[in-house]
Amino acid sequence: MFYTFTDWVFNKPSASRNTKLYFRESPMGLLDGKKVLITGARKGIGRGIAITLANEGADVGINDILDDEFTEKLLEIISNRGVNSTFHKGDVSSLEGINSVFDSFMEKHNKIDILVNNAIFPDQQRPFFETDEIYWDRMMNLSLKGYFFASQRAAKEMLSGGTGGRIICLSSVHSYVAMPNWTAYGTAKMALRRMVKGIAADLAGKNITANCIAPGAISNKLPDIEDDSMDGPPHNPDDLKKFVPSGKGGLPSDIANAVLYLSSNLGQYVNGETLLVDGGMIASQKIHD
Repeated sequence: MFYTFTDWVFNKPSASRNTKLYFRESPMGLLDGKKVLITGARKGIGRGIAITLANEGADVGINDILDDEFTEKLLEIISNRGVNSTFHKGDVSSLEGINSVFDSFMEKHNKIDILVNNAIFPDQQRPFFETDEIYWDRMMNLSLKGYFFASQRAAKEMLSGGTGGRIICLSSVHSYVAMPNWTAYGTAKMALRRMVKGIAADLAGKNITANCIAPGAISNKLPDIEDDSMDGPPHNPDDLKKFVPSGKGGLPSDIANAVLYLSSNLGQYVNGETLLVDGGMIASQKIHD
């Protein structure tokens, strides 16, 4: 059986963790008619966010630097939800690239209601003495500067549209606890937590909220290319039990549901905050590499 988030919350179906939550059986969703842009959405957490928000009625634009079979499959999944799906190729680590992506998105959707800053590159950890200027700049350009200027452009468009909106940035548990080899990444992710507070203050009274989500250990493994499921194989629980009080790792759907909360009216009074979605990892003062 398939359910929307709305069905899941209010009708409370009895199902296992593997129940698929992305097919729209309800005629109304939490985000009907909303226009969403998600950066770095081709795989992993971004993919899960795209499917979840589409399932709740949003038209979704996905951004990535690659356009391949995974991109095409995601666009197909979103379109099958009965909403519009578009792809906007581009590097969102520079202002030029950001504006190109937004111009493309606005041409197709005419407005933006929700921005999810999710883009990251795979090489997230590096030893302190091996972190050179090139790596540092790459990290900050994509994970901090890019998030800032994408948020700025989104806010301008939201104000122009006159309906307000939501800005959501993906931070990390590494913004809370330091561990070897994660200094550059953790610095960028900590800065995002301060950034959304500033944006919330800067946009006071504009009906635009800005928040972060800090994921813990999330399995980004994809299902088979022909599988429409949101989540791939989970982490081995035995590898995480001593780090995570919940006794298991997270899945893209766990982060996507948090994004949905902050994107919808359910989270309209949350502003300038960071929501930890980590199974209690930070609460236990432990962190897993």
